[in-house]
Amino acid sequence: MKNPEIVTLGYGFIADMHIKAAREVGIQTVGVSGHNGDKAVQFANKHDISHVTDDWKQLIDTTTADLVVVCTPNYLHYEQTIYALQMGKHVLVEKPAAMDTTQMLEMMTVAHAHDRLLAVGHMWRYHPEVISFRDSIRAGELGKVIRTHGYGVHAHWGPSGWFIDKSLAGGGALIDMGIHAIDTARFLLDDPQPVRVQATIGFGKYGDYEVDDDGIITVDWDNGVCSVIESGWWQPKLRGLEAETEVMGTTGYRKIWPNMPPVPKGYNHCETEMYARQLQDVVACISSGATPACSAEVGFTALDIVEKAYKAAAA
Repeated sequence: MKNPEIVTLGYGFIADMHIKAAREVGIQTVGVSGHNGDKAVQFANKHDISHVTDDWKQLIDTTTADLVVVCTPNYLHYEQTIYALQMGKHVLVEKPAAMDTTQMLEMMTVAHAHDRLLAVGHMWRYHPEVISFRDSIRAGELGKVIRTHGYGVHAHWGPSGWFIDKSLAGGGALIDMGIHAIDTARFLLDDPQPVRVQATIGFGKYGDYEVDDDGIITVDWDNGVCSVIESGWWQPKLRGLEAETEVMGTTGYRKIWPNMPPVPKGYNHCETEMYARQLQDVVACISSGATPACSAEVGFTALDIVEKAYKAAAA
C-alpha cells in the first residue's frame, strides 16, 4: 500500500484516537460515518476529512481506502465488519470484536473467504513498555512464571449511554475494561490458550444499571500459569493503570510499570503511540500478507474468555 488510507465508522473517543494516530504515521483518513449527521460533520471538520456521511454502507461502497476502522458501539461491529469484508475491504474493528464468539467466528470465516485481513483493536500489545516486559519474561528474568494479576478498572468514574445497555454493549466493565487486562496478560505470556475460566461478577454494584461493574476473573492457561484479572467501573481505588499486570515467577516479581504510582499526575489511560503502532502493523500486514499482533485470533480468544467468564458467574 503506497499511500495508505483509512475510513472510520463512528466519531467518538476511539475514532478520534485512531485518526490522530493515523496522522502521526502518515496514514490519511479519507472518510467518516456516523448516525448523527451534524455530529459527523463537526467531527470531520475537526480532522479535515473530506467525505462525511450518516450512511456507513455508502461510505464503504464508495471509498478508495483499503482499510475500514470500525469504532461504533459493540452491537454494530458484526454487521459492519461483515459488510466491509464482503465489499473487499480490510477491517480493523475495535474490541470487543463482536457481541459473542458465534458472531466472531462468522466474521473470521468471511475474512478468509474474501482473502481480507481482519484485525481487532487490542492496542496494548503495541505499548513499548508492555513489549519490553514480555521480552524480559521470555528471557527468563523472573524464572518460571507462576501467576499474573491484572487490572482493567476505572476509579471514581464509569461510562453511560450505550455502554450500560447490555443489548448494545454485550456486557459491562468486563467486556469494556477487563478484556484489555485479559489480553495483556495473554500477550505477556506469549499467547497461551485458556483451559479454564472462573469468575465472580457483580452487577449494578455502583450504579443503577443491569450490567457488571465489578468482577474478578481467573484464567488457567495451557502453559500452567494462572491469571487473575480485576474489572470494574467506579471503583474506590485504582490499584494499577489500565492493563497493568503483575507477574510472579519462581525467581522474581515485576509489573509493567514498576516505578509508577497508582494514579500519576496527568495520567491519560490511552496514548496515541500504541494506536499508531497498531495501524502501522495492520497496514504493513495488508501489504505483506503477514499476521498482525492484533490478529482476529487474538480478538476471538479475548472475547471467548469474557464470554466464558459471564457464563461461569451465572452458573
